Amino acid sequence: MAETKDSTVMILLKLTLIAAVAAVVLTATYGVTQEQLAKLAEAAGGPDKQLLDMGVVPGATKFKSAGGELCYEAYDGGDLIGYGAMAEVQGMQDILTLAVGVDTDFVVTGVVVVSQKETPGIGDKIQKDEGFVAQFAGVGLDGLKLSDDGGEIDGISGATISSRYVTDGAAEIIGKMQQEVS
Repeated sequence: MAETKDSTVMILLKLTLIAAVAAVVLTATYGVTQEQLAKLAEAAGGPDKQLLDMGVVPGATKFKSAGGELCYEAYDGGDLIGYGAMAEVQGMQDILTLAVGVDTDFVVTGVVVVSQKETPGIGDKIQKDEGFVAQFAGVGLDGLKLSDDGGEIDGISGATISSRYVTDGAAEIIGKMQQEVS
Protein backbone atom coordinates (compact mmCIF):
# COMPACT_ATOMS: atom_id res chain seq x y z
CA MET A 1 0.00 0.00 0.00
CA ALA A 2 2.82 2.40 0.84
CA GLU A 3 4.34 1.63 -2.55
CA THR A 4 1.14 2.70 -4.31
CA LYS A 5 1.04 6.01 -2.42
CA ASP A 6 4.67 6.69 -3.30
CA SER A 7 4.01 5.83 -6.97
CA THR A 8 1.02 8.15 -7.08
CA VAL A 9 2.95 10.99 -5.47
CA MET A 10 5.84 10.46 -7.88
CA ILE A 11 3.49 10.51 -10.89
CA LEU A 12 1.86 13.72 -9.63
CA LEU A 13 5.26 15.35 -9.14
CA LYS A 14 6.34 14.39 -12.66
CA LEU A 15 3.09 15.72 -14.16
CA THR A 16 3.45 18.96 -12.21
CA LEU A 17 7.03 19.36 -13.46
CA ILE A 18 5.95 18.71 -17.06
CA ALA A 19 3.12 21.26 -16.76
CA ALA A 20 5.50 23.86 -15.28
CA VAL A 21 8.02 23.36 -18.11
CA ALA A 22 5.23 23.58 -20.70
CA ALA A 23 3.97 26.83 -19.14
CA VAL A 24 7.47 28.36 -19.27
CA VAL A 25 7.94 27.32 -22.90
CA LEU A 26 4.51 28.69 -23.91
CA THR A 27 5.16 31.98 -22.12
CA ALA A 28 8.51 32.41 -23.85
CA THR A 29 7.01 31.53 -27.25
CA TYR A 30 4.16 34.00 -26.72
CA GLY A 31 6.59 36.81 -25.93
CA VAL A 32 8.71 36.18 -29.02
CA THR A 33 5.62 35.81 -31.22
CA GLN A 34 4.07 39.07 -29.97
CA GLU A 35 7.28 40.97 -30.71
CA GLN A 36 7.32 39.58 -34.26
CA LEU A 37 3.62 40.39 -34.78
CA ALA A 38 4.19 43.95 -33.57
CA LYS A 39 7.06 44.37 -36.06
CA LEU A 40 4.92 43.04 -38.92
CA ALA A 41 1.99 45.30 -37.98
CA GLU A 42 4.30 48.32 -37.86
CA ALA A 43 5.74 47.45 -41.28
CA ALA A 44 2.25 47.07 -42.77
CA GLY A 45 1.05 50.28 -41.18
CA GLY A 46 -2.45 50.95 -39.99
CA PRO A 47 -5.53 51.19 -42.15
CA ASP A 48 -4.54 54.74 -43.15
CA LYS A 49 -1.27 53.56 -44.72
CA GLN A 50 -2.95 50.54 -46.30
CA LEU A 51 -5.65 52.71 -47.88
CA LEU A 52 -2.96 55.01 -49.25
CA ASP A 53 -0.99 52.06 -50.66
CA MET A 54 -4.12 50.61 -52.33
CA GLY A 55 -4.97 53.92 -54.02
CA VAL A 56 -8.71 53.82 -53.31
CA VAL A 57 -8.77 57.64 -53.41
CA PRO A 58 -6.59 58.68 -56.35
CA GLY A 59 -4.52 61.76 -55.62
CA ALA A 60 -4.56 61.24 -51.85
CA THR A 61 -1.22 61.87 -50.20
CA LYS A 62 -2.36 60.94 -46.67
CA PHE A 63 -5.28 59.54 -44.73
CA LYS A 64 -6.32 60.71 -41.29
CA SER A 65 -8.92 59.22 -38.96
CA ALA A 66 -12.29 60.91 -39.28
CA GLY A 67 -12.89 60.27 -35.59
CA GLY A 68 -15.08 57.18 -35.95
CA GLU A 69 -14.23 53.51 -36.02
CA LEU A 70 -14.14 53.00 -39.76
CA CYS A 71 -13.75 56.14 -41.85
CA TYR A 72 -10.54 57.95 -42.78
CA GLU A 73 -10.35 61.37 -44.41
CA ALA A 74 -8.27 61.49 -47.61
CA TYR A 75 -6.09 64.56 -48.18
CA ASP A 76 -4.12 65.90 -51.10
CA GLY A 77 -1.74 68.19 -49.27
CA GLY A 78 -4.06 70.12 -46.97
CA ASP A 79 -7.22 69.68 -49.03
CA LEU A 80 -9.87 67.12 -48.09
CA ILE A 81 -10.57 65.19 -51.30
CA GLY A 82 -12.54 62.20 -50.03
CA TYR A 83 -12.85 59.36 -47.56
CA GLY A 84 -11.65 55.80 -47.34
CA ALA A 85 -12.47 52.78 -45.23
CA MET A 86 -11.51 49.16 -44.94
CA ALA A 87 -13.99 46.72 -43.42
CA GLU A 88 -15.13 43.14 -43.36
CA VAL A 89 -18.48 42.26 -44.92
CA GLN A 90 -20.26 38.99 -45.53
CA GLY A 91 -19.38 37.08 -48.68
CA MET A 92 -20.95 33.97 -50.17
CA GLN A 93 -18.47 31.53 -48.59
CA ASP A 94 -16.90 33.61 -45.84
CA ILE A 95 -15.96 37.14 -44.84
CA LEU A 96 -14.73 39.59 -47.51
CA THR A 97 -12.37 42.43 -46.64
CA LEU A 98 -13.04 45.46 -48.81
CA ALA A 99 -11.27 48.81 -49.10
CA VAL A 100 -13.53 51.55 -50.43
CA GLY A 101 -12.74 55.11 -51.41
CA VAL A 102 -15.18 57.92 -52.17
CA ASP A 103 -14.93 61.61 -53.01
CA THR A 104 -16.48 64.28 -50.79
CA ASP A 105 -19.87 63.70 -52.47
CA PHE A 106 -19.62 59.96 -51.66
CA VAL A 107 -19.18 58.93 -55.27
CA VAL A 108 -16.94 55.87 -55.45
CA THR A 109 -13.32 56.52 -56.40
CA GLY A 110 -12.07 52.98 -55.89
CA VAL A 111 -12.86 49.55 -54.50
CA VAL A 112 -10.32 46.84 -53.69
CA VAL A 113 -11.15 43.31 -52.59
CA VAL A 114 -8.36 42.96 -50.03
CA SER A 115 -9.10 39.37 -49.05
CA GLN A 116 -11.72 36.74 -49.80
CA LYS A 117 -12.29 33.01 -49.48
CA GLU A 118 -14.76 32.51 -52.28
CA THR A 119 -14.82 29.43 -54.49
CA PRO A 120 -11.47 29.13 -56.35
CA GLY A 121 -11.84 29.70 -60.09
CA ILE A 122 -15.37 31.07 -59.76
CA GLY A 123 -16.16 33.43 -56.88
CA ASP A 124 -12.53 34.46 -56.42
CA LYS A 125 -12.81 36.39 -59.70
CA ILE A 126 -14.14 39.28 -57.60
CA GLN A 127 -10.53 39.81 -56.54
CA LYS A 128 -8.70 38.67 -59.67
CA ASP A 129 -10.82 40.42 -62.33
CA GLU A 130 -9.56 44.04 -62.30
CA GLY A 131 -12.32 45.07 -64.69
CA PHE A 132 -14.95 44.13 -62.14
CA VAL A 133 -13.73 46.50 -59.41
CA ALA A 134 -12.73 49.18 -61.95
CA GLN A 135 -16.38 49.73 -62.88
CA PHE A 136 -17.18 50.97 -59.35
CA ALA A 137 -15.30 54.26 -59.94
CA GLY A 138 -17.69 57.14 -60.58
CA VAL A 139 -20.76 55.31 -59.26
CA GLY A 140 -22.89 56.94 -56.58
CA LEU A 141 -24.55 55.07 -53.75
CA ASP A 142 -27.87 54.87 -55.64
CA GLY A 143 -26.22 53.04 -58.57
CA LEU A 144 -24.21 50.70 -56.41
CA LYS A 145 -26.11 47.54 -57.30
CA LEU A 146 -25.70 44.90 -59.96
CA SER A 147 -27.22 45.78 -63.33
CA ASP A 148 -29.59 42.81 -62.87
CA ASP A 149 -30.91 44.64 -59.79
CA GLY A 150 -31.21 48.04 -61.53
CA GLY A 151 -27.70 49.30 -60.71
CA GLU A 152 -24.62 50.23 -62.70
CA ILE A 153 -22.30 47.31 -61.86
CA ASP A 154 -22.05 44.31 -64.18
CA GLY A 155 -21.65 41.09 -62.22
CA ILE A 156 -19.08 38.48 -63.16
CA SER A 157 -20.59 35.63 -65.16
CA GLY A 158 -20.59 32.54 -62.95
CA ALA A 159 -19.87 34.62 -59.87
CA THR A 160 -23.02 36.71 -59.72
CA ILE A 161 -23.69 36.03 -56.06
CA SER A 162 -20.12 36.92 -55.02
CA SER A 163 -20.39 40.05 -57.20
CA ARG A 164 -23.60 40.98 -55.40
CA TYR A 165 -21.90 40.58 -52.01
CA VAL A 166 -19.14 42.98 -53.10
CA THR A 167 -21.58 45.62 -54.34
CA ASP A 168 -23.80 45.26 -51.26
CA GLY A 169 -20.72 45.33 -49.01
CA ALA A 170 -19.35 48.47 -50.66
CA ALA A 171 -22.74 50.17 -50.28
CA GLU A 172 -22.86 49.14 -46.62
CA ILE A 173 -19.38 50.54 -45.97
CA ILE A 174 -20.22 53.83 -47.72
CA GLY A 175 -23.40 54.13 -45.66
CA LYS A 176 -21.39 53.71 -42.46
CA MET A 177 -18.81 56.25 -43.68
CA GLN A 178 -21.60 58.78 -44.30
CA GLN A 179 -22.89 58.26 -40.76
CA GLU A 180 -19.44 58.75 -39.27
CA VAL A 181 -18.67 62.04 -41.05
CA SER A 182 -22.09 63.65 -40.66
